[in-house]
Amino acid sequence: MVKLSEDLSRLLEEVKRELRPTEEEVKKGFDLFNEIKTLIESSLSISYDYTISLEGSFAKGTSIRGDIDLDVFILIRKEDLSNEWVEEHVIKQLLVSQLSKYPLQLKYASHPYITLRAEGFEIDIVPAYWARDPREITTAVDRTPFHTRYVNSRLNDYMRDEVRLLKKFLKSLGIYGAEVKVEGFSGYLTELIILKYGSFIDALKAMSGWREGEVVIVDEKLRSEYLTLRELRKLFRDDVLIVPDPVDPRRNVASAVSDRALKIAVIASNTFIKKPSRTLFFYKPLMKSLSELIKFLDETERSVLLLRYLIPKTLPPDVLWGELKRVGRRVVSLLENYGFNVIDYDFWSNELNQAIIALDLTHRGRLSRYDVRPGPSKISRGLLNFIGKHSSSNRTLSVWIARDGVPKAIIKRKYENAQELLSSLNAKELSAKDVIFSNIISELAEIPEGLVKDEDFMIWLTSFIMKKHPYI
Repeated sequence: MVKLSEDLSRLLEEVKRELRPTEEEVKKGFDLFNEIKTLIESSLSISYDYTISLEGSFAKGTSIRGDIDLDVFILIRKEDLSNEWVEEHVIKQLLVSQLSKYPLQLKYASHPYITLRAEGFEIDIVPAYWARDPREITTAVDRTPFHTRYVNSRLNDYMRDEVRLLKKFLKSLGIYGAEVKVEGFSGYLTELIILKYGSFIDALKAMSGWREGEVVIVDEKLRSEYLTLRELRKLFRDDVLIVPDPVDPRRNVASAVSDRALKIAVIASNTFIKKPSRTLFFYKPLMKSLSELIKFLDETERSVLLLRYLIPKTLPPDVLWGELKRVGRRVVSLLENYGFNVIDYDFWSNELNQAIIALDLTHRGRLSRYDVRPGPSKISRGLLNFIGKHSSSNRTLSVWIARDGVPKAIIKRKYENAQELLSSLNAKELSAKDVIFSNIISELAEIPEGLVKDEDFMIWLTSFIMKKHPYI
């Protein structure tokens, strides 16, 4: 374990005190769980054995003060438990039960579940298969109770504080959460990292040296009983971080972690080790006015295009963000094929009715009227085709063999303006199945007032344009 300086030790102890849930929060959380458990038991009538359990961070004692969620699982001893059966025989009953004294909302991830808010807590009620053994697991949610048991059997109170430090650190960086929107570190992965390294600082020391394809073995039994490092890298070849699940070793707990999230974690770990600061736990993001953002873009000779989308209210968040990212990649590829330099792109949504894809372009989103294209440098059929194609095109200004022997053509561009190119496409080409293209906002001054007044949107837009981050 790394020996801490007095200043660092004092800083971490101070942050730990601020992150621990209050006694009142803990009592309220357990009281709410017991109330909801009673309401479910008095309302749910199915012909299968079931039990109600508390899972997730609160059950493991790793929740952060003021940010506590309850995960209430209804574990049902029914094989072939389908989403359709759950919705028909469980969800429908609960939506009209005594639980409805709280505002209930049906949501979907890979499974249907109910979410509600009560006394400042967000509570998810999740039906799942009641597996008695990890070998019976069929879905991700079936695995959750085994995760809770595994962590609780190994974490002590000191380590729970360390988990909270790491969670808050990752939250501040914007890379906490395994959902498609974030593509970062799940709560369970964070807990396993502390189980592996023992403390927050020791975890950062390790993370500061991680590379793509890093393998972290939490339970050393897995090394001898299951897969070698080579086999793990082959099994999870597309993942940038590999952490075999001690509960189910052929599953990678870190599969959601993106290349971007891994890089941020590595850089931020190095930053904190060199210069520890409260800022990396409690970063307050910037929010600039539109006029300031417009001035900043003008000074840097950039242009930001905002593609606005309409979304259905019932669209599951993972589906929404997945579709936005696919459309975003497609649009960027199209722009780059026409010669535009997209230096960055990102996404925003209120997850209710609208979403945005933002494109950050150099040279104010414009190109010169003509483009110089090189051809094949070797004498070949390709060289002759290049000369023939461009010499007969009415968009070619000239075609020749340059002094260095490379054939070149000066061609009039079809599109000199990125907005013009995107506007030439029909809505379907800019849409996905559930994410429907609405319009292009080409000037920040044209952003609707409703969005300008949305603090979450303006914080996101400020970050996208100014690119100021706490880890650098």
